[in-house]
Amino acid sequence: MKRHFLLTFFIATLSASGFCQNPIIKDIGMSDPHVRVFNDTIYLYSGHDASPEDKTWVMKDWRIFATTDLVNWTHKGTISPKDNYMADDSPDCWAGDASSRNGKYYFYFSDRKRGVGVMVANSPTGPFKDPLGKALVSPLHDPTLFVDDDENQTPYIVYGDKTDAFYIAKLNDDMISVAEQPKPIQINGESWKKAPYWMDKNYLFKHSDCYYLSWGRDYAVSKNVYGPYESVGAVGHGHNLNEYAHGSFFEWQGQFYHIWCHYLRRGYKYRECVISYCHIDDDGKIVTDTDFMDKHATYGVGRYNDSWDRIEAEWFTEISEGIKKRGTRKNGFVLTNIKNGSWIKFANVRFEKPIKIRASLTAINANGTLEFREGSPEGRLLGKFKIRSSHPNSPKLKQTWKKVKNGERDIYIKYSGTGEVELDWIGF
Repeated sequence: MKRHFLLTFFIATLSASGFCQNPIIKDIGMSDPHVRVFNDTIYLYSGHDASPEDKTWVMKDWRIFATTDLVNWTHKGTISPKDNYMADDSPDCWAGDASSRNGKYYFYFSDRKRGVGVMVANSPTGPFKDPLGKALVSPLHDPTLFVDDDENQTPYIVYGDKTDAFYIAKLNDDMISVAEQPKPIQINGESWKKAPYWMDKNYLFKHSDCYYLSWGRDYAVSKNVYGPYESVGAVGHGHNLNEYAHGSFFEWQGQFYHIWCHYLRRGYKYRECVISYCHIDDDGKIVTDTDFMDKHATYGVGRYNDSWDRIEAEWFTEISEGIKKRGTRKNGFVLTNIKNGSWIKFANVRFEKPIKIRASLTAINANGTLEFREGSPEGRLLGKFKIRSSHPNSPKLKQTWKKVKNGERDIYIKYSGTGEVELDWIGF
């Protein structure tokens, strides 16, 4: 039996201050973002546009940023062309990407369109050194590194642009040599046909048994890493999701994200990066959450505010194992398979006034309690609701809700009981 509930309770709070987080870091010329997660830390490898007044690309190095919460980003290092085969004063440090294997970390970089080189380090933040003294593959540029989920964790490099093709090649275990001649990737369909002739900056990832190859705001899919790929269309619209939206996708703590850059002024080569939640819908399509961007773009991900009308369940910070997203762009998304012991984290919830908290959920043969805790799944109990899918009335408050102190708090929603709960949204 299924029963839908709208839960309501009150918490008294005091005011607190906050800050904006999109763009990720303002006024530093951050471009071509590639995110990799190493040891549960998020590392952002970015290009560096030199000046807001440049009318052509002047990019003299690459930079590395790191975060453990998607809110506070720290500049961890700079990669210089002085440490690879490029000229010491080169302005051609185009897009790069990173990977890891055998305890080493590898940075793959563009020497404009002349080729793709590789550097190696003992740490995700370097120092990186050039083991080859020449390009790994050439010509062309804009590498993506992809490691498959097969038994050998096979690594691939993808690079190139539409003036020729996107190319793919398997790498050897040493990560600094190719195991085969690079092969052009065939892409079919209108999205690729209509892409500008110069289209570059691919990104490749895998979900379930499907490979996703993106460029700009569009993407294509295949059951074979080598293709052919069939165009699907745009991941979203608005918020500078266009042919210049160079970016990448990544997963962290059960959540999926899309990060991309855009130019600040037409005709000038100076960019900044933004990030949003992202979803793979019931049909396997990528959905960049532009609804979130419409409402809360400048606030950024990983933080929430009690002034919002709703916090959609799919905007979570972290989930326990087993919880799944379900839905489509048209119908919206819910979190499902919430069973005994399951929890959902919303980090850095900013409380600044007396509030009414609401939760919209569906109980499926459920008999248990929905708990709201502070700080951890076992943290201070703020209160709980009885959930009975067989009960004809909405669940009643079991105990008086405790006050939440002013400021930002991590809130955990935990289910204890039998059956299953689907969570649609919470609100303050």
